[in-house]
Amino acid sequence: MKIGIAGLGLIGGSLALALRDRHEVTGYDNDERARGAAKADGIRIATHLDDLVPADVVLVATPLSAIVPTLEQLAAHSDGAVLLDTGSLKRAVADYAAGRAPAGARIVGGHPMAGTTSAGFSAADPGLFRGRAFLLVPTARSDDGAMAVAGTVAREVGAVVTVCSADVHDRAMARLVAGPLAAAAALAVAGAQAEPLLGAAGPGFRDSTRLADTPADLAAELLFGNGADAAAAIGSIIEGLTQLRDAVERGDRDYARSFLQAARSVRSELS
Repeated sequence: MKIGIAGLGLIGGSLALALRDRHEVTGYDNDERARGAAKADGIRIATHLDDLVPADVVLVATPLSAIVPTLEQLAAHSDGAVLLDTGSLKRAVADYAAGRAPAGARIVGGHPMAGTTSAGFSAADPGLFRGRAFLLVPTARSDDGAMAVAGTVAREVGAVVTVCSADVHDRAMARLVAGPLAAAAALAVAGAQAEPLLGAAGPGFRDSTRLADTPADLAAELLFGNGADAAAAIGSIIEGLTQLRDAVERGDRDYARSFLQAARSVRSELS
């Protein structure tokens, strides 16, 4: 396949590295440094975004706020190319596809459930998606062929395909991404009170606060781009912590044990 990739950061760069051996891959990024780093690693680079089409599929791996504008620019002359975004929120993509997108556009929402707190092409890893879920979200501009192409791309980077709606996706991401990010940030701030022993923290605290290292701009997009669901997720965390705090204050070990067992049961489903 002829594959274009718009955005050569962690996700786009990792996709480019994972796909280049089997496909004709061309990348583009607004940042000259990202283009230079990708070119130095053997990725073919387009001079302009529009040069990514014609193609069989263009993967849009830009920052979240730029996804719909990038889709708009590509869809105007996509000539049958499947446009597959990789952002962590999907309602805006679905709304664009159902509303302003040209009738001939073929748009699929996508979200590879993989990443790190590192950013940029220098952090790209061709094995980043191996064994991870790759969520696909049909839109009003998805046909069977477009979904098949999107599924092929996901499987060829080693991911496992799961299909869901935009509403289901964004409600779930509030609890699987935005909520944990907010909890990690709050835990990190609270951890400052452990000084002068903060630096002695073991893996429990370090693992629990990993998401607090997310770049602030990206973290804000994840929280405010889906504000209502993110607020609900944070509220659920606060409610759970309040119940656990109250149990500790009143010495209710039975309730605390039940709460912790329920948490462990949920956690076991991830293994």
